[in-house]
This record gives sequence, C-alpha cells and structure tokens, in this order.
Amino acid sequence: MRIFAENDLSEHLDSLLADLRRTVQSENKNRLLNVNEAEHIEYLVSQYTLEPIKLHLDDVYVSDHEAMVPVGNRAFDYFLQPSDRIKRQVIKYHLPYSGETRMLYLTPNPRLVWTIDVEITGNDISFGIVNWNDDVAAIKREADRILENLSKQAQHSENNIRSYNAKLQQYIQEIVAKRKQEHLKQSNVIESLGVPFKKKQNVPETFAIPIKRQQPLIRKPSSSSEPYNPEPALDAETYRHILRICYDTGVEIERHPSIYVGKDEETLRDHFLMVLAPHFESVTGETFNKQGKTDILIRHEGTNVFVAECKFWRGQKAHYKTIDQLLSYLTWRDSKTAILYFIHNKQLTPVLENVKHVTQDHSCFIKHDKDVARGWYSYQFHLPKDETRGVQLAILCFHFPD
Repeated sequence: MRIFAENDLSEHLDSLLADLRRTVQSENKNRLLNVNEAEHIEYLVSQYTLEPIKLHLDDVYVSDHEAMVPVGNRAFDYFLQPSDRIKRQVIKYHLPYSGETRMLYLTPNPRLVWTIDVEITGNDISFGIVNWNDDVAAIKREADRILENLSKQAQHSENNIRSYNAKLQQYIQEIVAKRKQEHLKQSNVIESLGVPFKKKQNVPETFAIPIKRQQPLIRKPSSSSEPYNPEPALDAETYRHILRICYDTGVEIERHPSIYVGKDEETLRDHFLMVLAPHFESVTGETFNKQGKTDILIRHEGTNVFVAECKFWRGQKAHYKTIDQLLSYLTWRDSKTAILYFIHNKQLTPVLENVKHVTQDHSCFIKHDKDVARGWYSYQFHLPKDETRGVQLAILCFHFPD
C-alpha cells in the first residue's frame, strides 16, 4: 500500500460526523427523550473517538532477504533493460506502531508530497531498501530519510485527529439537544390537534449502533421506550448562579474565622441560605427552604428540584453516605444538587485530592465534568434505581481550619 496516500483524512472525518448525525436521527424518539443524556453522550463520544497513529521510532529493527528487483535507472551498470530484474539483498526495516490502522491509509492536512510502498503486518510498518553496492552509509541515509518523512506524516495525521476528538463532545451535545427539541416540538403539534394519536407499528425499539471502530470504553446506556413525560428542572444558568453565590460566600467566610470557628453545620448552612434567598425569590418565584438540619432546597409540586447538603468533611465513608442521602431526595430527571463541605484539616490540598478521587468510585457516578475552580468540582450521577435519570452534582469545598 502507499502509506498516508490512499484516501483523504478530512473526508473520512466528515463521513464519521455524517454517520453520527444519522445515528442520532435514527434513535427511537422515546428512548432518546428518556435516556440519561450525560451517559448517552459519553457513550457516543466513546464510539466515535479515534486513536491517532503513534510511530515507535525507538523500536525499529531490521531483517533481510534476497529478491528479484527491477534494475530501473541502474540498467546501464548491469548491461540490462530498465524493466529487467536482478537478485539483490533487500534490507527490510520494521517500524512498530500503535493506533487505528485505518489512519495509515489516509492523507492528512498538511501533507508531504511524498509517499512510499509499505507492508502492514500486525503492528509493524515495513519497507525495503535494496543493497546495490554494499554501501552501508547510503542505506542508512535512505532509511533515515524515509523514517523522518513517515514521522512528519504521522504527526500531521495525529494533529488532525486530535482536533476532531477535541470538538467531538460539543458536537454530539449540540446534535442530541437539537434532535430532542425537534421531538418535543413534534409532540406539541400532535397534542395540539386534539385527536387520538396512533403510533406506527413495527417501529424499532433500540438505538442504532454506529459502525464499530474500536473497543467501546463506555457501555451503551439503558433507556425506556415508554412515552416521554416532560418534567420540571432547574435551568442550567440558574443552577450555575446558585453555585457561584455559594462558592463566593464560602470563600468570603474563609477570610473571617470569627464566622465559622465553633459553629455547627446548621449555623453555617444558614449563612448560605441568608445570602441565597434574596437573589432568587423575586426572579424564579421559588424560595429556598430548610429541611432537616443541613439541607438547602428548592421544591416544585412537593418534589425536590434542587438540594444542597452542608457537611463537615469526615472522610470517604461519610462522603458516600452524604451522596446517597442526596440521591434519595430526588425523583425528577435532570435534578441538580450540591454538597458544601467545611474542612477543618490544617492541610487542605490532600483533602481536595481525596474528595476528587473517592467521588468517582461511587456506584452511581457517571463522569467528572470539570474542575470549575479550586475546591469546586462538577460531576454527573444517576439515581440509584433508575439510570435514565441524571443528577448534576457539584462539590464545593471550603477551608475552615480549627
């Protein structure tokens, strides 16, 4: 094969995105609306992420064999025609690689106006150099030139693929959100007709599976084909605003030990509640309420839409108990939650690292979204008995040393 020269890499990447759009478009309406969106997006990302080619130049090795090779422009030296063949030693270079073999066939952008015939066997790229005159230096120069060009092409290919991978999650989020909005608008039209709606028979009840390109890292999320019922949810912007106020309030309290020294969880909770209430009551029509000793919550029709727990950090076991307690309060799809930790330890950094590590081992954990700021971590969870119902969990840590 002609390495990095069979087809265009950018066209291949475009075809993958087109296949991805078709996959989302073909998903069963109710399954798409009912599925845990964070898990579903993560699954699609794992299916369509590509592994770039890595050439292991430090592991190159050689073998040799004799072969009948065309004399070409050396015909005069052997009193032969250019198309004639002669038996010569062939030095065969073997270059190990890792990554998706298909990428070796595709031309990256930018590209070198150069290619070479190679053989792909297992995880080896091999090419031969004919020993014409027992000139070791010449053979080595030719091999080094070929290896350098292969390395440049592989780097261009890797850059193209990394750019594609970096944009993939945002792209999937957008097309999934758009498709869900299309379904919801269509449902509104049907409901507005005021006549019974009969579903087509023999509608596929499973997700379309993308062409398999690599071992999936994330299992396909479960969902339900039962009719989708819209549920109330705290909008994302309001959720971020709540968290920002809590974070800024906690950072300010950190600067004034007289506020937190000797105070219990309930008293510290009331400081946050006092700051939150005036910001949102007139805007959302919802009020922040207290339930139990440490909760801050927003309720809708008797059910919790947002719940926060204020706790002193007491280690992994208590951390899991707090998460379980939070999840037990929730029933709506796409619920929003937060844990506000007050940390008494003198050294803060080891505790923060511990929080980040153990959170991901919880049985309902889906993914770590991002670190918003020092001591502010964002996660996706699901409800214990219903994986289709996602929970956004923010953990905010404040240093209140004794």
